[in-house]
Amino acid sequence: MTGVSAPSVDVVAARPIAAGSLNVPELASRDDLYVLNHCTKYLARDPQPPRHDFLNTDGGHARATYADCWRFPVVDASATGPDWNDVTFVYRVPDGGPVPQRVAVVSTIDRLHEPLVLRHLGDTPFFAASVVTPRMRRYRYRVLVDGRAELDSINPQTETLVTGEVWSSFFTWSYNQPITFERWEFVILDRLTRHILPFNTEAAENYLRRHAADPTAEHLYRLDTSVGVANFIDKIVAREERHRLYAYRTCLELIDRVLRRRYQGRDPEFIEEGAYVRVYNEMAGNPGALFADGWDRGRYDSPSHFLWLLRRHAILGAFSHPKYGGNAAGSAWSYLADRYPFGWQQAIEPPLGTSPEYLG
Repeated sequence: MTGVSAPSVDVVAARPIAAGSLNVPELASRDDLYVLNHCTKYLARDPQPPRHDFLNTDGGHARATYADCWRFPVVDASATGPDWNDVTFVYRVPDGGPVPQRVAVVSTIDRLHEPLVLRHLGDTPFFAASVVTPRMRRYRYRVLVDGRAELDSINPQTETLVTGEVWSSFFTWSYNQPITFERWEFVILDRLTRHILPFNTEAAENYLRRHAADPTAEHLYRLDTSVGVANFIDKIVAREERHRLYAYRTCLELIDRVLRRRYQGRDPEFIEEGAYVRVYNEMAGNPGALFADGWDRGRYDSPSHFLWLLRRHAILGAFSHPKYGGNAAGSAWSYLADRYPFGWQQAIEPPLGTSPEYLG
């Protein structure tokens, strides 16, 4: 990768976040113990054998030896307020490699020509720095190691620009734009998950439509009508469940093929609900019809296994904390509370909740 010379600065001073200047980061007050607790739990492990490399997800990369590489950068609640996250960048010196003189990060959080310098944590192999960033954002960044630009060796998320340049990337809580799936994949995913959740009734749809009209429901992606479930899956396969991305990409493509063969000349986005009900039922118990209409068993042998995976993620996403991308604006909790009253607002932070103690 082409080297990038960084400006000669030693520290980045903490600066207040002014209105209209969200690209100017403020340093977060996260001490070394906070960072080392994360590193010890998720990075400082015996490197052999690799802890995970399901379907060669990491292509033999060193990150396969880490316990949970997707946890970095660390995105956490912020004392600044409910609309903010503390983001902690961590660089790990390669085993047996020299300790660099200077490690920094250039990112779209700040102006790309102003690097954020990471501090060396004592005699450990870790460098780190924490900044305050808005929620519901996605950023790209590169690490500068003694002036040489490289991708983050821990974080597996990347973003490819139209120029072909590849950057490391991450997103903060409640981000609601697709980053994993293309539009056609997102549509099929949304249509299928409607049949898993308890919202596919006229009364439920009327309730959710009223809830979506509420200005506080800003987290609901416009194509995702199942309380944000498709958005939740889009995010979870980018991080925690990225080893499941092959299953989603393959099966959504095969479902698209089946629908196009059955309804020639029609876009699956506009095919009637009954077509998806048929596909859903065939995946659950009659895959022979799918195999006859284009499902390639050589690529994915068990439609029922994918349906099991989809059900698990859909239910988890519908009723999880909204910060994970599903249950947009607490809509699923509100739906349940409308029928079985319970005070879910008392358990979570503002603006959705009223808890003065829980930060997210």
